[in-house]
Amino acid sequence: MKMKALLLFYFLSSLYLVSANNVPQYRTYENYKFFKVQGERNGIERLRDALLLRDDSLTYSDTRDGAEFVVAPDLEDLFNEMVADNGLMATVIYNDISEIIQLEKSVFRRKKSFSWTAYYDIDDINYYLGNMSESYPDWAELIVGGQSYQGRSILGLRINTPGQGDGTKPVVFIESGIHAREWIAPATTTYFINELLTSDDPRITALRDQFDWRIFPSVNPDGYHYSYTVDRMWRKTVSKSNYMCFGADANRNWDYNWGQHSATTNPCDYQTYAGSRPFSEIETRTLSSYIQSIDNLMVYVSFHSYAAMLLIPFSDSSEHVHNYEDLVQVGKTSLDYGSKVSKEKRYQGPGTAADMLYKASGGSMDWVRHALGTPLVYTYELRGNSFHWPPSRISEQGDEVTQMLLGLLTEANNLEYY
Repeated sequence: MKMKALLLFYFLSSLYLVSANNVPQYRTYENYKFFKVQGERNGIERLRDALLLRDDSLTYSDTRDGAEFVVAPDLEDLFNEMVADNGLMATVIYNDISEIIQLEKSVFRRKKSFSWTAYYDIDDINYYLGNMSESYPDWAELIVGGQSYQGRSILGLRINTPGQGDGTKPVVFIESGIHAREWIAPATTTYFINELLTSDDPRITALRDQFDWRIFPSVNPDGYHYSYTVDRMWRKTVSKSNYMCFGADANRNWDYNWGQHSATTNPCDYQTYAGSRPFSEIETRTLSSYIQSIDNLMVYVSFHSYAAMLLIPFSDSSEHVHNYEDLVQVGKTSLDYGSKVSKEKRYQGPGTAADMLYKASGGSMDWVRHALGTPLVYTYELRGNSFHWPPSRISEQGDEVTQMLLGLLTEANNLEYY
């Protein structure tokens, strides 16, 4: 009954939030093109800066060998001019990303029951968590890891089967959806929850029983809802600033080398505003408090998209942590397991973001390692293009992630981490 009361309160609050706020029309991105750009880094930065002067909501991301841009129709001439002037090479991946967005929207909630052939809004995800806790009351418990700016609970599921082993089990913490537009991360996380609770594979049931799982599919629920209902490319939270702008990058807001790399102090920046101070966002502040309260935290996993890459701390330094070689060995085994079930190209890594991509500070993974000394800390950058992965293929990444986590914990056991 407690769980039902919590869900009822939560969803009545959600209805209030929807009715109390004027929701803008959904941004279509009609005729916006998605480009992959390769060339010298200085040239790519000049291209980015020129586009940002004309469009402060520019969507772009750095990659290992270049960058990717979502370009508005009225900026295409400038884009092509800057590409030519800087000796860059641009390849069109999508001619019109509105078609991709419409494809996603066309399968929203097609089935009455929760499935992995569509993307769901935050209320549906939380209903799923509640239903699983009701269906498996001896194994699964609905938990609250924090609060959002708009008053939503950051809901997760604790999976802890009774009577397995002696004493306190090692805790595995999974965090997804800190960047709102990375929809495949929450979807894959709920798929993994379903595997833990329903699989009859003895390897998966053993995995379930060995650990105390704390799994949060969406730790930025306001931002996810905004991405789902207003702006598909929205990345940040939705907190208001003093500059008539809103939102901060929740994965630049943690109190580890805050604001030093790949972050901005401009509150109107569409992507990487780090907030007014470390833990300025209620989501990161309350979630970090919850994480600190956990005893015996052994593994911390964060799911992002899209790069098909496995990252380890620290993200802003070429100096490696003391058990770096172990992290690499465990990570390679994880990728080995995933490659056995995936038809896609093998993940890159493991390695640090500083070594493989670019330096970035203020992220959750690095804070957990630095502040808490958690021994095994990883970020999986899932697959996709322009933050899109076909909804009909969610289960493919779900199967791959399930095997990667099985491989990670198997090798951690071989190295006697538990």
